Parts: sequence; structure tokens; C-alpha cells
Amino acid sequence: MSDAKTTKWADRPQKAAGAAKRPKKVLAPALAPEAAQKAKEAATKAYINAIGIQEIETAIAENRQQQQIDALKPKKIGRPTKWTQEIEDDICARLSRGEPLRAICRTEGYPEWTTVYGWMESREGFSARVALARENGVEAIAQDTLAMIDAEPRYIEDAKGGTRIDAGYVQWLKLRTEQRMKLLACWSPNRYGNRVQVAGDKDNPLQINIQATEMFDSILKNAEMTRQIEE
Repeated sequence: MSDAKTTKWADRPQKAAGAAKRPKKVLAPALAPEAAQKAKEAATKAYINAIGIQEIETAIAENRQQQQIDALKPKKIGRPTKWTQEIEDDICARLSRGEPLRAICRTEGYPEWTTVYGWMESREGFSARVALARENGVEAIAQDTLAMIDAEPRYIEDAKGGTRIDAGYVQWLKLRTEQRMKLLACWSPNRYGNRVQVAGDKDNPLQINIQATEMFDSILKNAEMTRQIEE
């Protein structure tokens, strides 16, 4: 046996002895559930202490306050489509005062104006109520317009310390009344229109009765008189 092999085998006992002296790795046993929970709580407390307990409490309070505010906010829902007698009565009453239907339907909790037209087609008598309410509304608008015209003008102070009628206010009032009268003429032409009607109306049409015999006799008489004058 060579010297190299002898040296190799000679070193083995020493290596084995060195390996025996090294400490063995010991695996930490798994923590019990209670111990794991306590360790988690301890880590949480350490984290809170690190960032400041006051800041954590403030954040929690603000979060709770925001949750309470969000809970009080009304939930957004779509426009109602179910008919109720209360809504129908209110729509007719406000139309009678001259308020437009679309403006009425902007009231919170009211349906779209298209839904109201659907009710007019499906519910018996509702369309007639709306028509009568709109007719009364036209009268209400006319009365309001007359009150605007009869109202006292607005005065302003002039450069000399006196007072004079505000020309801008007069023009604004004139525009309002003119536009209202135009709308009234379109909505109710028989009452507020400027059209000269010679054909009668739908309730009392103009009737022209012609007696053909009398007209023919009159033509003959005129012709005879014309012939005699010429002779």
C-alpha cells in the first residue's frame, strides 16, 4: 500500500471524531395554538408601540366616523315607475298652477316625464285630467302675466341723485311677458291667438247656404236690365 493511501486511511478516525464533536441542529417544535396567538398579539403590540398608539387610535376613530356617515347617506335608486294616486293628484294640481310637466317630474321621488305619458295612455281618465289641468294652467299663466304687466316698475338712482325707472328691468319684463304671450297663443290659439278666423271653429263651423234658384233668377234680372239700358 502506498504512502498516499496510508495517509488517507489514517485521517479517517480524526474526521469522524471531528464530526462527532459538532453540535447537531435541533428543529424548533411547532408552537401550540395558544402560544401562536400570544406571539401574534405580542408582535402586534410591538408594531403599535413602534408607530405610535395615538395615531392608530385616531385612524380607527376616523374610520368608524366615516362608516357612520356612509350609513346615513341615502342609497341611490332609479326613478320610481309605480303609479300612485298621490303622485297623480299632485301632478294635476301643479299643472293647474301653470307648472310644466318636466319641471314637476324633477321632484325627488317622482317618475320620469315619459313614464307619466305612459300612465296617461294606460290609466283611464288620467289623460282627461291632465288636459283639463293644462287648460287651467294656461289661464294661471295668463293671470300671472297680467300681474307682471300691472306691477309697479322698478326705480333706480340716477347720477344727479334723483330716481328714474330702471330701463334694463323694463326690457327684461317686456321680454318675459312677450314670450309668455307667444306660448299662450300656441297652447290656446282660440283664446289668446291673434289669428283672424273666418271659417268658424270646430264646435260652430261657418255655414254658407246658397239657394241656386234665387241666384239664377237674380242673374237673369241683371242681364235683362243691362240689355234694356243698352237698347
